[in-house]
Amino acid sequence: MPRIVKKRPLFIIIIISIMLITLMVVTNKYEYAFSKIEGAVGYITSPVQKVFYTISSSVSNFFYDIKDNRDIKAENEELREYVAILENELIEKNELEKENKRLKKLLDFAVDNDKMTVTGAKVIGKNPGNWFNVILIDKGTKHGVDINMAVVTERGLVGRIFQVGPNWAKVRTIVDGQSSVSGIIERTRDNGLVKGNNDMGLEEGMCRMIYLPLDSDLKPGDKVLTSGLGEIFPKGIYIGEVKEVVEEKRDFFKTAIIEPGVDFQRLEEVLVIKKAD
Repeated sequence: MPRIVKKRPLFIIIIISIMLITLMVVTNKYEYAFSKIEGAVGYITSPVQKVFYTISSSVSNFFYDIKDNRDIKAENEELREYVAILENELIEKNELEKENKRLKKLLDFAVDNDKMTVTGAKVIGKNPGNWFNVILIDKGTKHGVDINMAVVTERGLVGRIFQVGPNWAKVRTIVDGQSSVSGIIERTRDNGLVKGNNDMGLEEGMCRMIYLPLDSDLKPGDKVLTSGLGEIFPKGIYIGEVKEVVEEKRDFFKTAIIEPGVDFQRLEEVLVIKKAD
C-alpha cells in the first residue's frame, strides 16, 4: 500500500501533461482552420468592402465639399462687404483731401487779400446747362451776405449776388449774358467792359471784353483784372486771359475774347467778399 500511494502524484502529472499537449494540438488545428476560413471570407468580402468604402468616402467628401463651398461663399460675401466698406472709406478720404486742398487755396487767397472781409460758402445748386450761369450758395442774410456782393475763388472772379434769402443766395456768374464787369488789361492798362455769353456766336464758357481802344496793344495771353470801377467788384481780382482779339472798325473799338480763370463746371466752394478797403 505505501508504494502505490507514492506513485499516484507522478501518474497524475503525466495525465495532465498529456491532456495539455492534446489541447494545444487541437487548438492549433482550429486556429489554422479559422485562419483559412477567415482568409477565404476576407478574399470574397474585400472587394465589396472596398466598394462600400469608396461610396462612403465619396458621399462624405460630397457633403464636405458642399459645406466647404457654403463656407467659401459666406467668406467671399463677407470679404466683398468689407472691400465695399474700404472703397467707400477711401472715396470719402479722397473727397476730404480734395476739399481740404480747395479750402486751403481759398484760405490762402483770403490771407493774401487781408484787406477784404470774406465768408466761405458751398455751392448747393446750379442752373441747368454746362456752364452754370447762375449758382446757389448756402449763405444768406443771416451770415451778412447781401445783394451785389462779389463772389470769388482763388482762381478769380465768379460773379455777384443778385438774390438773397436767410440761408441762401443766388450768384450771377460772369459767363451769364446779363453779366457785365469793368475790367482792365494788366499789361497795357486799357479799360473795357467784360460781358457774359449772349449766344452771339461766342463759344460756351467764354466772355467778351468790349469797348477796348482801337490802338490798344493787347495780345492773346494778356491778363484781365477787375478795374474797381462801379463800386461792386474790388479792384485787382483776376477775371481771365485774352484768347483772341477782334477789331471792330465800324465801332472804333477792339473786342477781346476772354477765357475765365474760374472753372464753372467744377465749382464747389466760393468766397463772398462782404467788404473791401
